[in-house]
Amino acid sequence: MSSKKLITLKTSDGEEFKLDEVVAVRSEVIKNIVQNMDCTSNVIPLSKFNGKTMTKIVKYWKKHSEEGVTEDQLKNFD
Repeated sequence: MSSKKLITLKTSDGEEFKLDEVVAVRSEVIKNIVQNMDCTSNVIPLSKFNGKTMTKIVKYWKKHSEEGVTEDQLKNFD
């Protein structure tokens, strides 16, 4: 069994993203939702984002979560 908590984010077009909590809480909004949830297995609806946009956001969060990433690397992220 993994000790990592998974968060499921569901976009407006029905696409679901299952992420480690560490990655998902890169967003302060998601972090606040997670802190107020009783159970992290619930799906968090993101009605303002479609799957294509969320894919880019998740890619950024994962990049930002990696150890050893400098501020310059984050600024030049594409």
